[in-house]
Amino acid sequence: MRKYTFKRYSFVLRKLFLRAYHPEFISENLFDIASSLQIFSVMTAVTSIISLLFVDSLVRTKEASFWIAFFRISSLAICFMVYLLAKRGTKQYEKHILGITSLVLVSLVTLYIPMMVFDNPNHAYYLYGSSILIAGGSILLWLEPIRICILSFIYILVFIPLHYNYSEIQGFDRYFFYQDVLIVSFLLAFGITANFLINYWRFEEYRVQEKLHITVGKLLRINQRIEDLSRVDSMTELFNRRHLLEQFDLYKKRAQREGFVIGLVILDLDKLKSINDRYGHKQGDLAIQAFAKTLKSRTRFTDIAARIGGDEFCLLVSPIDKVGLANLTESIREKMEALKIPIYNDPLQTLTLTVSIGGTLFHPEDDPSFDELYHKIDTALYTSKNEGRNRITLLES
Repeated sequence: MRKYTFKRYSFVLRKLFLRAYHPEFISENLFDIASSLQIFSVMTAVTSIISLLFVDSLVRTKEASFWIAFFRISSLAICFMVYLLAKRGTKQYEKHILGITSLVLVSLVTLYIPMMVFDNPNHAYYLYGSSILIAGGSILLWLEPIRICILSFIYILVFIPLHYNYSEIQGFDRYFFYQDVLIVSFLLAFGITANFLINYWRFEEYRVQEKLHITVGKLLRINQRIEDLSRVDSMTELFNRRHLLEQFDLYKKRAQREGFVIGLVILDLDKLKSINDRYGHKQGDLAIQAFAKTLKSRTRFTDIAARIGGDEFCLLVSPIDKVGLANLTESIREKMEALKIPIYNDPLQTLTLTVSIGGTLFHPEDDPSFDELYHKIDTALYTSKNEGRNRITLLES
């Protein structure tokens, strides 16, 4: 159990500590990233102005005062450019926004090195200022923990030796040196911890949103699948009556706009009951499926083939004319008549199955209802049945 817990927390720490911002994550939070840059640049600029007007007046020499003022103004210039960049042009720098953010923080911190050199009597003040800048950037800026840790490590390698060197020049006091190192370490550790926690919250929110997005996508696909299944007959994979009725109204509207004729055909399998009685319902189902495949093979992708009853099927075809409808129905009848359907429990034997067909053409301006046409074609279908089955009866439109 302890081993599992250790692995789990190790995995979480790696995910949070070493995880880079995903491009989609950056894109979704681009406005907040830009806002953080603006806030950070304004706060840094205000701090630089206050330091320039009040604190830097304590600089002892004119040369040092000149260079300190120069670097403060440079800091202000960087803050001003960053503010304008974040306000106007963030979108075009989206791919490099984290690199730009890191560069801004490094540039502002680096300016403190020459300040320590030119005004070494007050080097501890610049040490504190630069460490506060890193801690503030860790909290305000959108940077991964690994970037902050690397920057803090490099900062320690550069600034602590400088501080040690100038402390020796000014008269080394071990107590004050270690006190300064402790304060700086605390500020850096505070910034890293705050950055770690803030990024945990950012990633957690993003992760929840991603899970929600994935779940919603799955639900939409499931709903679409359910919707598709509700329109398809499960045995034959043809459309069902519901879909046929919906498409009938759409076809009429399209035909009215484009001015073509629509054909409606009803097909009824002959003597399916005798197959069920003799071979069982499983064989009857196989016969229905064989007919469904034949029907699909003879229709175009613009036509609607549907099963509307146990052994009754319907075709909605458009655009088509009288000759086309006759050829289509005859090809279905001939194909079905010649089809050999294997008997499921005796593959060496086969049976044949015929179909009776009734159909008609109608013009969209007639605006008939489906039930009216169905009743009309039903009489044609029974004519085919009464004349000996395996017949086609097409009514005049």
